[in-house]
Amino acid sequence: MAHTNTKALHDATNWYVQLTSGTATEQDRQAWKEWLNTDPANKLAWQQVEEVTNCFMGLNTKTSMAVLNRRYVATPAVNGRRQFVKNLGLLLAVSSAGWLTYKEKPWYHFMADYSTAKGEVQKFRLDDGSRLVLNTDTKVSIHFDEQVRSVRLLQGEIYVETAQETNPVYRPFIVQTMHGTVTALGTHFSTRIYKNRSCVNVFEDAVEVRPIDGLGDKVVVNAGEEVKFTSMLFQQKMLFDMSAADAWTKGFIIVDNMRLAKVIDELSRYRHGIVRCDPAIADLEISGAFPITDVDAALLSIAKTLSIRIESFTPFLVMLKPA
Repeated sequence: MAHTNTKALHDATNWYVQLTSGTATEQDRQAWKEWLNTDPANKLAWQQVEEVTNCFMGLNTKTSMAVLNRRYVATPAVNGRRQFVKNLGLLLAVSSAGWLTYKEKPWYHFMADYSTAKGEVQKFRLDDGSRLVLNTDTKVSIHFDEQVRSVRLLQGEIYVETAQETNPVYRPFIVQTMHGTVTALGTHFSTRIYKNRSCVNVFEDAVEVRPIDGLGDKVVVNAGEEVKFTSMLFQQKMLFDMSAADAWTKGFIIVDNMRLAKVIDELSRYRHGIVRCDPAIADLEISGAFPITDVDAALLSIAKTLSIRIESFTPFLVMLKPA
C-alpha cells in the first residue's frame, strides 16, 4: 500500500461517513468531488478507505455498513458506524497492511479508551461517576453523549457500579458486546466475553439483556442471577456465588470444589505463557482463594494442597502433573 498522509485519510473517512449516511445531498457529493480532485493524496486515501470497507465481510460498501450498524449499535443514539470509520482511519494511518491486519483485530487497540495487559486489574471512574473495573487483558471504548452512556466491551471482562444519573435528561447506561447489549437498571454487574458468548452476573438490582440478533427478545436479570447469551439467544438464568464472582476485583479468584483443569484455565488468564495440567489430574477438585497477582504462588499452593508436582520447562510453559 502506497504512503498516504494522515490528514487525507481522516478527511476520506469523514467523507465516507457523510456519503453513506443516507442524508448526503447533491451539494455534498459535489463538494466531495472537489475535495477528491484537489490533491492526488486525497484520491489515494479514498481508494484505501474503499478498499478496506469493501473488503469487510466481502460485501459491497452499502451492505457492509449496514452490517456494521447491526453489530455494534445498540440503539440509534449510539453512532457506532461513525466511531468505527474514524477508527478505521486511524488503522489505515498507522498501518500499511490494511485488511490483513484488520482481520486480526488490531483495531481493538485503536478503539479502546481503557485497556489492561494480561495479569492487570485496573479501576476507573467514568464521567458520570460510575465505577468501572477492567479484569485481565480487557479493552473497552466509552461513548457518552446527551442520550446514552455506552461502554463497549471489546474483549475481556468488566465490573460496573453505575452512578445515579445527574443529567437533566435520563441516559441509559449500556454495556455492548459483540453478542448484544446489557442495559443497567441502577445496578452493580459484571460482563465477560467468552469465545462464542457473553455472560452477565448481577450483584445488585437488575439489568436487561438483549441478544443483538434476538429479534427483540430480552430478559431481565436480577441480583444473584447469571445469564449467558449469544448473538441470537440467551440461556436460562442461573444463580451464582456472589461472594466469589467479583473476587477478581480484589485480587483473588475464589473456587469451591472446582475441577483443577478449570481452576488452571482461570489462573492462566493472569499469567503470560502456557499453564496446563495433566489429564490424569484434571478432574481433581479444589477449594480456596488464590492470588491472581502472583499466579506462581497460587500454583505452588495448589500443588501442595493436592500433592501434585509442577514442571516448568521454561518460564512460559508450566505443567502440573501427578506426584
